[in-house]
Amino acid sequence: MIRIVPSLSAWVAGILLSAQAPLAASAEPTVTAYPSAVAAVRALLAVSPQVVAFGEYHQHKKTAKIPSALGHFTHEILPALRTAGATDLVVESWITTGSCGEVERKAVAQVDKTTHRPAGTENEVVTLLRRAKELGIEPRILQITCRDYQAIFASGRLDFDRLLRLTRDQLETQIRTALQRSGSRLVVSYGGALHNDLQPSADLAPYAFGEAVAHAVDGKYLEIDLYVPEYIEKDPAIRREPWYERYRRAYRPKLIIVIQRGPGSYALVFPRQR
Repeated sequence: MIRIVPSLSAWVAGILLSAQAPLAASAEPTVTAYPSAVAAVRALLAVSPQVVAFGEYHQHKKTAKIPSALGHFTHEILPALRTAGATDLVVESWITTGSCGEVERKAVAQVDKTTHRPAGTENEVVTLLRRAKELGIEPRILQITCRDYQAIFASGRLDFDRLLRLTRDQLETQIRTALQRSGSRLVVSYGGALHNDLQPSADLAPYAFGEAVAHAVDGKYLEIDLYVPEYIEKDPAIRREPWYERYRRAYRPKLIIVIQRGPGSYALVFPRQR
């Protein structure tokens, strides 16, 4: 059996974030409203980044009827990125074939059980990869080996710390590989709102590639986290973030709200669907 496995990094990050106080904002968040996601992304790309790392707050079964950040990205944002010169898309996902035996089956089963993602999420990832290819963007995914499965499941249960570190390493490797192929053109990554952080908390820093990749491209790096309002409005960890109250006051129906949280770091919130 061959299937795509969406990562669970944002789900794990939510658990870790809920147990700690939010980071102090390095500067007062600034808020801008745009008529569309395309207009918002085009404005952010005006600084000519070399890497744009998108993160998402994952969809769950309870919110399955509300369009996901992944769907918005695929159908609205990805074509604009191609127009801007994107050559490669690194997606935080991997293919499972069953060739690594019982340890692979158990690890993947626990990922599925832990994330509570809708059944359609895997199909959305496949759609994203296919759409990238159609647009002339080279899709890249994580390369998980049998040894990796054994490492993240060595204790008989999923080791979240090892999985997150492995995911960070894989994402950074794929981004650096893409940079070597594409030269000075634009490389994009898409995954959970954790690994792309430029200024993660001390607890989450071991799982983030943002600072290292930003250094590799001389600061030509953007962190853009995508949020669906219905997903985040009841999350106490998100509501405690320094930018959330500014977003809440600025919200207008049908408009995209972009909050600059710090240099190179943005939160993009889609309009409510209901």
